[in-house]
Amino acid sequence: MKKKILIQATYILLFNLLFLNSYCQSAKDSVMIANSEKWNINYKKGIFTLSQPGNAQTFTMNLIKIDSGFAKHKKKDSADIEFSGSEGLDQSKYMTITKKRFYKLQSGNDENSTQAVFSADAESKEKRQTFLGKMISKNDEGKDEVLSNTTTISGIIWRNNNISKWQFALDNLNNAQANQGLPFILKIPVSGFIKDGKDSLFFQPSSFNADAVLVNTNGDHFAAVKFRKKPFIIWARKDIDNSLQDAIAALFAIMIGMKEK
Repeated sequence: MKKKILIQATYILLFNLLFLNSYCQSAKDSVMIANSEKWNINYKKGIFTLSQPGNAQTFTMNLIKIDSGFAKHKKKDSADIEFSGSEGLDQSKYMTITKKRFYKLQSGNDENSTQAVFSADAESKEKRQTFLGKMISKNDEGKDEVLSNTTTISGIIWRNNNISKWQFALDNLNNAQANQGLPFILKIPVSGFIKDGKDSLFFQPSSFNADAVLVNTNGDHFAAVKFRKKPFIIWARKDIDNSLQDAIAALFAIMIGMKEK
């Protein structure tokens, strides 16, 4: 009886903690929205157009793939032979394939323009049927399989008239990761950071229709982005430094561009 009461009390405590955390996050998001500029982003073939509702002025950014910077590596992890009943023998190999590509994001050419250079490091774990396996198997369909696929993006952002550079990193932009041994796909929120010598901002889930929110180490909410589905929207606080606003806009543009590529 005591054990049952203790379990019920634990569930009630956890529920209250989750509710309190959600309420606090929602309150901070509301404060940020009330003090933010809202920008709509249109993305097409590497070109971003940023505009504000009710304002005819627009800004553009260009996302360029640096073709000279590309590396691909395959590593064989293991091999096995399975007997699959009426389909006969299945000989497969397990591989880890890594790819690295480099990109550049640019907004204008004057002293106030913002630029970024970054790499996208993709790693996929795959099951591939061997040549011998194709020869002895009665059914080749579905033998090749991607077991997991992850991409890490990292780079620097800078403004031409500012010596400070912002470092950033991003994970889980696709919000899905296959998991070996599980009959479903886990949804994972985006993670990452942007920082310079004095400020550090980190991603956390949003309490409204944005997909991610940038917060500082004190838990203050600075900006948010909706990047998984159109329309693409960013919110950025009006009271932060212009160079930080530009760096955040560049970071959010990178998230949209790499999600859409």
